[in-house]
Amino acid sequence: MKVEILGSEGCATCEQVKQNVQSVVEEMGKEDEIEVVKVTDPSEFASYGVMSTPALVADGEVKYKGTVPSDEEIKEVLS
Repeated sequence: MKVEILGSEGCATCEQVKQNVQSVVEEMGKEDEIEVVKVTDPSEFASYGVMSTPALVADGEVKYKGTVPSDEEIKEVLS
């Protein structure tokens, strides 16, 4: 699974989402199965129809945007 965190450079909230996702991936023991990538190119955001960041995209599908999902919500996406 590929998980993309959409967010601009220097966005503290976006970085928090990335760290939370990485922590959940480690907690679940799925480091070999799930790739976490930070995307900072606004044209990529637009390709997903995302206008507010942070956004969490799993396998090309936007799951959350404009909010920081809880660890439970992240686990649901990654399961």
